[in-house]
Amino acid sequence: MGMLLVLCAALCAVVSLTVATLIWKAGVLDMPGHRSLHDNPTPRGGAIGILAGAGAACVLLAFLPVPQGSALALLALVAAMAALGAADDVFGLAAKVKFAIMAATALVLGWFIGVPAFLAVTATLYIALPVWLGLAGAALFLFVVINAVNFMDGSDGMLAAGLIPGGAGLAVAGLATGHLDASFAGAALAGGLCGFLVLNRPPARVFAGDGGSLSAGALYAGGALAMAGSGFSGALWLAPLFVLPFLADVLLTMARRAAGGRLDLEAHREHLYQRLIAGGWSHSRVAWAYAGASAVCVLAGLLALQGPQGIAALVFGLMVCALSGLYLLGGRYADRLASQP
Repeated sequence: MGMLLVLCAALCAVVSLTVATLIWKAGVLDMPGHRSLHDNPTPRGGAIGILAGAGAACVLLAFLPVPQGSALALLALVAAMAALGAADDVFGLAAKVKFAIMAATALVLGWFIGVPAFLAVTATLYIALPVWLGLAGAALFLFVVINAVNFMDGSDGMLAAGLIPGGAGLAVAGLATGHLDASFAGAALAGGLCGFLVLNRPPARVFAGDGGSLSAGALYAGGALAMAGSGFSGALWLAPLFVLPFLADVLLTMARRAAGGRLDLEAHREHLYQRLIAGGWSHSRVAWAYAGASAVCVLAGLLALQGPQGIAALVFGLMVCALSGLYLLGGRYADRLASQP
């Protein structure tokens, strides 16, 4: 099965690169704006390449013994987020409208993908979750992760930097725990983004657009939820851990803005990665920094799989503390860079 996952990732990479190249040649331009970090009009629509790669994985998945209900719901989630993102790319939807549609979609499809029944706190302490709480948690997870990925897709190579390690980790964890839908979601994501990265690496020649970032976030979040909702005790911690650098940047930035009285739905350039770029870091340097942090989180999570029950919660807590500290230090460093003449 491991070789089949590698084949899936390779197929998705080739398909994604091929389609993204066609999009690059066609050139639907993304114009520089107040939130963007690019200076020149750049073709967008890389979402189609990423989705084409995921579609190639579906062909393989159709012949495997996976729960059809959760797999179809996962595909529906990805398709819905791709459509929502495409509509936002073309028409510029109001943030409140986009968030409302996303929340409703997460609530409905979260039920079919998987609802966690308990939370493993330690090796011996398990907290049973009422159905309503499990569903609320599932929907919240989908909503937060999808939005976090969308918010973090603001510099060249960043989408791939966070989600190639995350997708690879999901593929391995799903395989180790017997959840093939999660495995193939992770492999398709990692492979598709590898192909897309060829054209999105700094300086980017094509952007994913909201359609790409929302669908990529949905593919990861849906696959992780399929594993977490199946009863595997550590998955509730591994699911956010594999994309924790993205979540930490988004959530801590929200907290920072709230403390300054700026918690609203307007686009901004206050994420740590944006502040580092404004301070003089290159897009490539920032992408490598986040890729490294993501790889460490994934490695820590996979090592936790080999440990006793409940160790994943401890690893998650330690990584939250570490990334919170790095966020604070990185913010001070970025501010110091910005203050230099």
